[in-house]
Amino acid sequence: MLDSILNITNLQLKILILSMLPITELRLSIPYFIIYEKIDTLNAVLFSIIGNICIGLLVFNIISPIMYKIRNFYLLSKPINYIINRTKTRSSLIDNFKALGLIVFIGIPLPFTGVWTGSLAAYLFGVTRKRAMLAIVLGVLMSATIVTLLTIIANEFWFNIINDQINKKLGIVK
Repeated sequence: MLDSILNITNLQLKILILSMLPITELRLSIPYFIIYEKIDTLNAVLFSIIGNICIGLLVFNIISPIMYKIRNFYLLSKPINYIINRTKTRSSLIDNFKALGLIVFIGIPLPFTGVWTGSLAAYLFGVTRKRAMLAIVLGVLMSATIVTLLTIIANEFWFNIINDQINKKLGIVK
């Protein structure tokens, strides 16, 4: 599936889709498009943010209510209840602090956090629609800022290490 997405020729569409995928979200799309595809940082970040916000609002407003309603359906009960229970146990921050917890939960780019889990948790813990939408947007902006800064810093650092190694091999001393 990832190969199919990466073969799309429209770069903005490719960024949007990659930033909407669960687990990776913009934590993959921003570094991938800045480092590997070598597109400008503004495009990578802007379209990653748009895609991530769109999927967060979609999960909160449409996917979460559907999952919650069909959680007792025989064929789907085990996987959906697993997702719901895992989300509830991993998101006590949201339960305790509601919108502020949601911003932090979505904004800190760690495994099992992010807009998919955060949006589902916001729905499960009864965060109001207005606060959830604001928290999703602010959390995505916070996450994009952190990921972008880490990508730029790591890319420069890695480039300097490789450059130094090449210069040593060539006998060029600075």
